[in-house]
Amino acid sequence: MTQLAPASASAKASEESGIAALATHAIPSASPSIWAFLRPYIKQYRWLILAALLLNAFHGIAIAFQNMVPKYLLDDVLMAPGLTNAQRYHRAFLLAGAYLLSTIVLRMIVWHIGYRIFTYVRERIVCSLRADFFRHVNHLCIRFHLKHHSGELFSYLFGSPLTQIQSYFQQWTFSVPGATFLLISTLIWVGSWDWILTSIMLLLVIVNVLMVAHIRKRIQKLHSDYQSTEISVSGYVADLLRGSRDVKLYAMEDKVAEDFEERAWQVGQKAYQRDVQSHVENMKPETVGYVCFALLCVVCTWRYVTDHGPLPMDKGITLGMVQAYLGSFISLQWPINTLLAIATQRGAAQASLDRISSVLQTASTTPDPIGFEAELPRQGDIQFFNVHFGYDPDRPVLKDINLTIPYGQKVALVGPSGAGKSTFAQLLLRLYDPDQGAILIGGLNIRHCVGQELRRHFAVVPQDPFIFRTTIGHNLRVARPDASDQDIRNVCEQANAWEFISTLPKGLNTPVGEGGSTLSGGQRQRLAIARALLAQQDFFIFDEATSALDTVSERLIHGALTKAMAGRTAIVIAHRLATVQSCDRILVVRAGMIIQDGTYDALASKPGLFRDLVTTQTLQT
Repeated sequence: MTQLAPASASAKASEESGIAALATHAIPSASPSIWAFLRPYIKQYRWLILAALLLNAFHGIAIAFQNMVPKYLLDDVLMAPGLTNAQRYHRAFLLAGAYLLSTIVLRMIVWHIGYRIFTYVRERIVCSLRADFFRHVNHLCIRFHLKHHSGELFSYLFGSPLTQIQSYFQQWTFSVPGATFLLISTLIWVGSWDWILTSIMLLLVIVNVLMVAHIRKRIQKLHSDYQSTEISVSGYVADLLRGSRDVKLYAMEDKVAEDFEERAWQVGQKAYQRDVQSHVENMKPETVGYVCFALLCVVCTWRYVTDHGPLPMDKGITLGMVQAYLGSFISLQWPINTLLAIATQRGAAQASLDRISSVLQTASTTPDPIGFEAELPRQGDIQFFNVHFGYDPDRPVLKDINLTIPYGQKVALVGPSGAGKSTFAQLLLRLYDPDQGAILIGGLNIRHCVGQELRRHFAVVPQDPFIFRTTIGHNLRVARPDASDQDIRNVCEQANAWEFISTLPKGLNTPVGEGGSTLSGGQRQRLAIARALLAQQDFFIFDEATSALDTVSERLIHGALTKAMAGRTAIVIAHRLATVQSCDRILVVRAGMIIQDGTYDALASKPGLFRDLVTTQTLQT
């Protein structure tokens, strides 16, 4: 019979105190603003950022001065009355020197230094963001990872969401200071000459920039429509390429070629429409710009001829000033356009931040304890007290599990598919926490243990082992990083894996494909078994550990596993009942409940589900 362990008062008290001790970081429900989100990362680089902002301010002022040089060349050098040629040359050299100082030193060198600082800070901040996001996601529960596929999470790390925030930060910190100082210094400069002409010039610049922004949105829509078509066709073509074998099997080459040509022309038509319409749209702001420039020329002529400014006639609007206004009309479009673009870009960055925050604000359903972290006792009994669990609250998988497994016992879990056998192991590893009840090891509720530390006490062979994209040796050292090559060879020989490793060109240093794609299913399973043997932990979990092996290999490995598990607790989940004959105890699970408990011979000798399973498998063989 199942060894039922009543929940003692001390066990209940331990459970209650453990749950009370569990805590998670307080996370706001609403997404923070971009700068509130970035503030902790920016703070450690604040002095570098301040220095770069100042350098960019000089950069903006230098551009403003460059735009004014033609004014001073005309008014103070070429057309200044009463100067000798020597004096004109002297002034020209001084002006050229000031121009070179502003362009080479203040604009190029200072700008480059600021760029280097901003770029370094940006990449450090992005690296920290990626690391924090990865660390958070890596510690979230299995429930989260089942809802969010790896491609989606990868896009958060290296795709558009983080790129949008990165771009916004770069644009704001690097472009905005220079654009702001260029705009302010230019307006102050030319505004001191004629405020009416300055106001009209600024109005015309804003009209031109707004037209450019409007057209930019229309062009973005054209590109978006093209990309949608391209993505649709790309998916269709990728499917054709993946199914090339079946295309040949069903002699579909001609039909597939016709379909491809039709889809490819869809992309071509969209590209034609995109480029032609984009060209038309780009002509519109160019036309508006020409009209605005022509109007500015007329206004400058009016101010020059009538000279309605507040200055005396001989101090009024000069040809140099006219040249400066015309040059400023062009140069001011960049800072105003930058400030408008950053406002638009902020919306995209905030939307990306909302997506990232939704992940960062996700709390694990198996949180590590805070303030009540306990070390798991070694060689303790495993106890389940009234455990209930379901991946979906409305569909329980395990119901009312009460069980004690003494340390050193080898227990097999058998039963039909979907009965809850693998779920049993996942709860024991704290990949999930029970909805009700408690799981104790050595009298300690495993909720009081940090999940990572708990799992270090288990050697696990999953049903579908994952092989990392690295060498075979590194894949095995996942279980024990300090293992020597001889240690690895010993466990590989026990797991019957050395026979294929020794034939590889580089042996343990042979790289494997993504997910172990260059290995067969049986080879991957042997490596997983070798990992478990190398770990040498107190508890073993084998989830269909030999399902992908042939009969001879299974028999050889079974002997090695029996020897490795001696004196340790082992939980074996199996469909092939012949593999559990040597277990001390067999638990038969159906519909989330333990319905039989006993030795192989005892259960096989009496009516019940276990004997039915044995009979069925015997007939099949």
